[in-house]
Amino acid sequence: MASSATFSRHSAKGHATGVSAFSVIELLVVIAVIAIMAALLLPALAKTKEQARGTVCRSNMKQLALAFLMYAEDNDDTLPWPGRQPGRAVDLSSSPPSLAPVFAPDWCASPDFSGTALTPASASLPNFGHNAECGSIYPYVTSQPRRDYDGTYKEPTPVYRCPSTGRLGEALRVNYSANEWLDPGQQFGSGLVPEKGVMTTAVVDASRKILLVNEDPKNMITPSFPPRKIPGKATRDVLLHLERANIAFIDGHMESIPSATFKQMRDPNYASLYFNAGK
Repeated sequence: MASSATFSRHSAKGHATGVSAFSVIELLVVIAVIAIMAALLLPALAKTKEQARGTVCRSNMKQLALAFLMYAEDNDDTLPWPGRQPGRAVDLSSSPPSLAPVFAPDWCASPDFSGTALTPASASLPNFGHNAECGSIYPYVTSQPRRDYDGTYKEPTPVYRCPSTGRLGEALRVNYSANEWLDPGQQFGSGLVPEKGVMTTAVVDASRKILLVNEDPKNMITPSFPPRKIPGKATRDVLLHLERANIAFIDGHMESIPSATFKQMRDPNYASLYFNAGK
């Protein structure tokens, strides 16, 4: 009997030894393999996500470009003004009289917040950000009436937003800028844009003339984009999606252009071909 019990205990011990857990070395090898796979897959996943964001961005720009054209159809074929920094006028209703912003009827209203830090923390400040709901194309984009300006109104309109612009883009509320040379007084052909604005029927080679760009928000103090870099001023540049710039043209079509190509399009030697709607 004693011999049998001893045999049984020895058998159980041998069985337990045969199914022992992974050794530390084996576990480390598995972890290393998982880490290598993650390192290979994460960049591809990040690229896929950015491709998706770029697609949403182009879709938004396409809708805005078509809204520009619909506005023009209802307004003597005239495109809305991109709108540079608004002027200021004396508000005689205050005591003492003070300067008050004037918001022109442009595609997107923009108060003068150039002295305010362009950071996400400024989002809650009155008059910070661009105001899509006050712009002339807003009814064509949303089928809602255009709103009067309210510096405390902060509701976003998703179609005016690029999902790649982050918290600052969210704070600005509008992440697209119109070609500044479509404004009255800017270059048009060998002359200037008339006070009324640019007529679509007068645009030369509309498929090559830039209407909207997806601007980098870090220096976007107005919803209009200057073709040339201005010496002494903060650089205004486009946001890149995997080294490509999203551009909408006056004929309504969209393109995703390599960054090097857009840099050349903006070069002083070539800018007129792409920004001057009369050439």
